[in-house]
Amino acid sequence: MAGSSHRVTLGPLVAAIDQGTSSTRFLVFNSKTAELLSHHQVEIKQSFPKEGWVEEDPKEILQSVYECMERTCEKLTQLNIDIANIKAIGVTNQRETTLVWDKETGEPLYNAIALKHTTNECYLTHSVIFFCHHSTYVN
Repeated sequence: MAGSSHRVTLGPLVAAIDQGTSSTRFLVFNSKTAELLSHHQVEIKQSFPKEGWVEEDPKEILQSVYECMERTCEKLTQLNIDIANIKAIGVTNQRETTLVWDKETGEPLYNAIALKHTTNECYLTHSVIFFCHHSTYVN
């Protein structure tokens, strides 16, 4: 087919990373028309160690972002859309989720703790129990 290797020029593209409590998505839009050109979504596993507690593996969250971006860019390439035209990326995240990591290694100290269908009191109790149990991390 003539011209099938030709890249489509759509002008600047805008992307969004949407990292929520149950999934991660990466979406790419035409900045002039707001048309969704491609996207990919990955579900995130949650664990419930105690009633009212919701936790997620921070490394799985990060990996899901990478996977969504890679798959979306692969789909755009298959559509002959040049990913170099992605000029901006917006990020949304889990507002009520807390993650603590080691400032020297960058490694997470524990799972991400989500505040979902719980009260601040439950969250605070969970945090205090965790840090008392892992007191070597507190200066």
